[in-house]
Order: sequence, then C-alpha cells, then structure tokens
Amino acid sequence: MSFTIFEAPDGTKFRCTTAQAETLKSLTEIVKGGIGTVHGYVATSGRTKPEKADIQFITAFSIEKLYQRRLAALEGISFDDVRDHANRQEKIKALNEDAQIEIFNARREMEMASLRKTLDGDRSDARRQAHDRVYCRIGPGVKVHYRTTKNDDGIKVPEIVAGLPVVENILLDILEIDRKVVEPGEYKKVNSGAPVLMSNAIKKALNMKSLNMKTLSLKEDNFDSLVVSRKSFLPEDVKEIPADLFLRG
Repeated sequence: MSFTIFEAPDGTKFRCTTAQAETLKSLTEIVKGGIGTVHGYVATSGRTKPEKADIQFITAFSIEKLYQRRLAALEGISFDDVRDHANRQEKIKALNEDAQIEIFNARREMEMASLRKTLDGDRSDARRQAHDRVYCRIGPGVKVHYRTTKNDDGIKVPEIVAGLPVVENILLDILEIDRKVVEPGEYKKVNSGAPVLMSNAIKKALNMKSLNMKTLSLKEDNFDSLVVSRKSFLPEDVKEIPADLFLRG
C-alpha cells in the first residue's frame, strides 16, 4: 500500500492512500448529473440490523440548486397539503388542528431558515463548524471524512499525522432513483415527538425523494462495487491507511 498527500481545490491538504487519491480524482471528473449504481451497499445508520441493497442514483449535481428547489417547495406548501400524512401519526392525530398547524408552521420555518443559512454561506453555528472540521469537499458530490480523535474538551477533531489530517473514508452525495433490497435490515425503534413526526410528514407531502440528498459512505467493507458515468470502483479503491501504521516499529 502506498500513500500520498492530496490537495483539495481550496488548498487543503491531507494524507490518503494512492488508491484513494486516484478514486477522488476519477469521481471529480464524472459527468455532472451522472447516473450511477452501487451494488451491495450496506447501510447501518439508524438500524439494529444492517440493510444490503443495490442503489441507483444521480450524483455530481449542484447542491446549491438542490437547496434552492427544496426551499421553493417548502415556501409553496400549506398545512392542507400535509394534513393527511400528519394524521397518520397518533401523536399528531391526538392534537387539535390549531396545535397541529402551530407545529407545522414552526417546523416549516425551521427547515427554511436552515436552508437559507446554508445558501447564504453562514457556517457560524456549532453543527456546521463541527462538520467543516472533519470533512473536506473535493468537488461536486464528493468529499472525504477525516479520521478523528477527541481533544481535551471532548470535541471531535481531525487526527493529525506529521502535520496533516488523514482520510478515513470517501463520501458521495446522491439523489436516489431506485433501491433493490438484497438483505432487509431492521430499524431502531425511535420514540419521536410530534415536531419530528411533522417534519417527516412535510417531507412525504413534498415527495422529497427528488429533493432529498443522501450520502454514500464508501468503505472497504460496505459495498461490492460502484459504477458511475461508466467508471467502476471496487472496495480496494477506497481502502484507508491502517490506523496503526504510524505507530509501528
């Protein structure tokens, strides 16, 4: 396994394997709005049992335009559009309509405010700053996540090796087109309150699938193959630097 230093478009430098660097370069060269398929992708987030699926998607799209479309959709929606979806949830159904509308307005405004903040380039809040510390964007739809450690204040920060952060995995932003489940998973039971359930109802009412960006976290052990814009990638193409490499000897 060979290693290199990669420089992102904004001048940020980090350490990664030569295979990771070549994969990053290839992913940034795919056709804008490229169609792809990841085979045997294993999703663990929010699940007690992982799901394995083949996912067809669009990538290399403009996140800014996506957020603009999502904002426009939220600005145009009313409670009447959401009522049926919302009242399928017992916690919302138990409330009178005035309370439901109040929650709807609050969650809709919250979603719009967050989108406007992102579109304005405001990265001042703790959540966005935390994201910016441990991720680096390489190009449209492509970013890396650094290997992290916790500082004296318990905050996650990049692990620095010889002055530079080290890549843990490569991530690909996607708009999912189709999903064929190969091995069904099981979701954790979440006791969400009415506000969260209302946000979910808004997404369903908007048919947010075409507006809902997801992220594939590509690791050596969580997918079989990836094909996008006629370029193929295998798990060995994203294999990370061994965590104990710099401690050996």
